[in-house]
Amino acid sequence: MRLRRAALHAGALALLVAGCGPVAPASVPATPAPPASAPASPTPSSSGARVTGVVEDLALLDVLPATVDGASVTAEHSSFTDAAADPDFGESIEAAAFALVVDGNDLASGVVARPVAGEFSDAFFRDWRTTYDEGACGQAGGISGTAETELGGRTVYVTTCKGGLRVYHAYVEERGLIVSLFSMGDRRFGEQLVAGLAP
Repeated sequence: MRLRRAALHAGALALLVAGCGPVAPASVPATPAPPASAPASPTPSSSGARVTGVVEDLALLDVLPATVDGASVTAEHSSFTDAAADPDFGESIEAAAFALVVDGNDLASGVVARPVAGEFSDAFFRDWRTTYDEGACGQAGGISGTAETELGGRTVYVTTCKGGLRVYHAYVEERGLIVSLFSMGDRRFGEQLVAGLAP
């Protein structure tokens, strides 16, 4: 139940942020990617606060491309603050960062999350995807279909909402990270983001 609530919260929150547009987002830092054998320690937010056990680690956004189709990927701090206020999110997720890329009517928004050690499994990821989709598509007309494909050499799960919104999920095994985001617009920023995930 706590996982379902956490993922649902993240999905609905990302969609809410997209509807409001970015609020002075900070640029994604150009921090070197950590080696797969030694993942970086979580970096607290500028306040240094750790809320409900989950840390805002902006270095996690290094797994995403810095730009897609000329549009910059930016960090969205307020989304993390709201998500971390939910105790269920902190119990399932050790560190997370939210990202946003928008240019005109094209937009992608979502979360890069590192589950608590020992939490991740096929069942965990399946439950996460299902409930994230509910959060995103629930505010976009409901789910119209799901598919599994390969982008950038890794398995990507794609959900289409009735309103045309697309939701993407990928697991970056080398870093132990879940990437979940949704996208709208003809330029398919979401597809470009997951296709460009760094190992």
